[in-house]
Amino acid sequence: MTSTTVSPPRPLPGWLKNTLFAAGILTLCWGGAIVYWRASPNTPATDDLLLVLLAAPLCLLAAIWLGKKVVFARPKAAPSAAAVAPAQAAASATPSAPPLAILATSLRAPHGASAEELAAAIAANQARPDLDPELVDDDDFPVTSARSEEAVDEALQEEITEWLMLAGMAELQLGETHWRALTLGTAVVRDLAGEALMQLLPEAGTPPPLRLLPLLPAGWTVEQRHAAGLWFKHTVAQFGWPVEHLTRIEVARDATLASVLGQCAADSQAVTMLVACDSHIAQETVDQWAAANVLSTAARAQGRIPGEGAAGLLLTSLAAARHDAGAAFARLYPLAETRREVASDSARRPDTNRFIDLAQRSASAAGVTLTDVIAIAADTDHRISRGLELMGLASASLPQLDGGSDVLRTGASTGTCGAVTTLCALALARNAALTANAPVLFVSNDDPFICNMAVLSPPPAPAVPA
Repeated sequence: MTSTTVSPPRPLPGWLKNTLFAAGILTLCWGGAIVYWRASPNTPATDDLLLVLLAAPLCLLAAIWLGKKVVFARPKAAPSAAAVAPAQAAASATPSAPPLAILATSLRAPHGASAEELAAAIAANQARPDLDPELVDDDDFPVTSARSEEAVDEALQEEITEWLMLAGMAELQLGETHWRALTLGTAVVRDLAGEALMQLLPEAGTPPPLRLLPLLPAGWTVEQRHAAGLWFKHTVAQFGWPVEHLTRIEVARDATLASVLGQCAADSQAVTMLVACDSHIAQETVDQWAAANVLSTAARAQGRIPGEGAAGLLLTSLAAARHDAGAAFARLYPLAETRREVASDSARRPDTNRFIDLAQRSASAAGVTLTDVIAIAADTDHRISRGLELMGLASASLPQLDGGSDVLRTGASTGTCGAVTTLCALALARNAALTANAPVLFVSNDDPFICNMAVLSPPPAPAVPA
């Protein structure tokens, strides 16, 4: 669902407002004098003309100016302590929720089937959308897209179709984009299910509860979203995770990243499999976007680029990760969030100060400084407004970073594919933090109004026994 934001009218400059005000005073004085003299039988003398047409307006303007000076020069009453305390608390507040541990990640992006592959392709400037071999615009010119070579699996499609029949959903209508997204998402679910079994399923005893949170495209129907979630749950169970310890949680269409991660942190003993998949690689989608004037073309470079992919995270609490997980994990600190007053697409210039403040809050919540950060992983796409925000932050607050190799933008490589770009960015951030053994800043500015940032860092070094 898209929305159109109308920018508020631009306020008049101060000099223009003062000029118009002075002109109004002159018009009032002169108009009144002319009306009076036309009704009077006497002809005004020279002194009368100078007094009414010059001296009176100047005196009136001077009186108004001096009055404003006196009013604004009065000392304002100091705010009460009760009012100051909440303001100071809000200004210094940082996210207070405990960090989450990212045990494993998986992704299927057009330019990489793992975080390592995608990061390498982005750093080498090879992860770019290209002209699509099948999709065309209204003029029959090829459309730029980000197409995955792993989005078609006929054997898997037959397996899902048979499962739908057995589950009583044989009449469910699925189009080309649904099948492509389900294929990519299934591959990610299988990867994470294998990681969960290897890292968390005990040889004896009760396994931790595993919760599946599928982030599915908002344009899918309720029945399609329900069926996809059940299929992913079935896929996890196929790998051997006990069904009685496996639950699927419905995620609202308009859920924010902060609310979803809040669900992940709700139970400190549970493990969460967070999975997103999406696809817009279909001629039908291209035709719809072209009709709505939102398709990226040579004449509309800031439009949407059809993309697809899937990404997922295996999350748990820090305490559970230290106790159960044998593999390395990254700490995901709480998100710092801000909301724009004007949509970034319609803003005249990027609000760099807001971005800098958000980055500093994120670093403070993680107990690090921005000079410690060795990379940025962002869901920023090809649009100029998003790129200027990100590069403005990097140049102003993280000058130690190389804009070409240390700033990884997943949205610019995957095209438009919903929450997939955000989870891809988190996967790249985890990979970079563990590879360099240093903090990485995650940035999400794809949404026109909401911006999120968080620091990911490697686990603390184990204490050396005395």
